[in-house]
Amino acid sequence: MRVTSLTRRLGSAALVLTMGAGLAACSDDSGSADSSSSATDGSADEGATSEEGAEESEAPAEASLAELSAEEFYPAVMEAMREAETFAFETTSGAAGQAQTMSGQARFSDDGIEMQASSTGAQAMEMILLGKAMYMKSPDLGTGDKWLKIDLSDPNSLFGMIGKATDPEVMFKAMEAPKKLELIGSEEVDGVEANHYRITLDPTQYLKAMEFPAAMADMLPDELVTEMWVDADDLPRKFTQTMQIPAVGGGKPTTTTAEGTYSDFGTDVEIEEPPASQVTQQPGM
Repeated sequence: MRVTSLTRRLGSAALVLTMGAGLAACSDDSGSADSSSSATDGSADEGATSEEGAEESEAPAEASLAELSAEEFYPAVMEAMREAETFAFETTSGAAGQAQTMSGQARFSDDGIEMQASSTGAQAMEMILLGKAMYMKSPDLGTGDKWLKIDLSDPNSLFGMIGKATDPEVMFKAMEAPKKLELIGSEEVDGVEANHYRITLDPTQYLKAMEFPAAMADMLPDELVTEMWVDADDLPRKFTQTMQIPAVGGGKPTTTTAEGTYSDFGTDVEIEEPPASQVTQQPGM
């Protein structure tokens, strides 16, 4: 059973998870006063115009893009995501000629991030994350049509690391003090105008934020660079990342790529644990 392989692929997809547009309203009255109208009529028109102006002034203004500084980036994005509470996502990751696409929906709760997703490609599977429990279903797990329940409460276990990697707040925590934050420009992402940032991180800082073993630094490049698009409401809309993973023993490095989009912020989502009759647990998992 290729549990280790599945876990690594799931960890890569979850790691890059990371993880509403402003409204404008106005009214328009195309009517005009007749030149022979009485003064009373004129006053009425003037009053109407005044009321219309008041309505227009009270309408919410459309948010405009503003550049975030390195210090503002993490708290601004996390506050926006928590206010939205829910979002949909799709990520595609690739390595060694294999690609995998994961799509799903997520929401913030008192117990952390909750998620329901499915993937296609190199490793087809379904996943549900609720609290400290992860449920997975895949032909490669050898559990048939049943969900495998995995305890994520041990932070030192491989599965515990995956649990931390699925939390956008933990991932964005690594961006709290980047080595460099550059505004590349503004672009549309699925019809939404967004600022395009290039974020450069120190891998040791990244591992510390994720609470991963420091020894993992040998598996990472000298710098981690992520491109991220953030809209006028400070919500992340897209990301891309390419990394050269050094080979053990000085061989040819492996190139990994990841990209994803976020959408449907604030919409209702349904994430429920599978029925107990459809769940199994295996010793040692």
